[in-house]
Amino acid sequence: MDRNSASPLGDLLGHLSAQQSPTVDLDTELARVRKLWDSVRTRSQLQQAELHMPEMESTGPLNSAALVHRAMELMRELSPGYLQHFLSYVDDLTWMERLTVAAAPAVKEAPRPATIGTKKPKAAKPRKPKAAK
Repeated sequence: MDRNSASPLGDLLGHLSAQQSPTVDLDTELARVRKLWDSVRTRSQLQQAELHMPEMESTGPLNSAALVHRAMELMRELSPGYLQHFLSYVDDLTWMERLTVAAAPAVKEAPRPATIGTKKPKAAKPRKPKAAK
């Protein structure tokens, strides 16, 4: 039985095989997906920062968490592209810190100096004032 017989399904199959499929530029699609992912990731990180933001009344004006949150809010308003690059940089640094901490051996307490058998230096005796002649 011939696939391209005179049936509706055969006609559709012939029509579809005769058409050329549109070529998809993978680089353009990848750039579009990356841009979308960056915006979603930025929004997610800002939401996480808001969740961990301490109450402004209980912190001082120079609280580091409050300052970082304020800086990110300003970056989002003034330059969203820079904010995405900044957050990407912070992600990389956080990832590297986790690797360093995981690879570092446990820190042992430094040995204390021995105190048994050691003498303390004697305090200097105060000088007597010379008598006036």
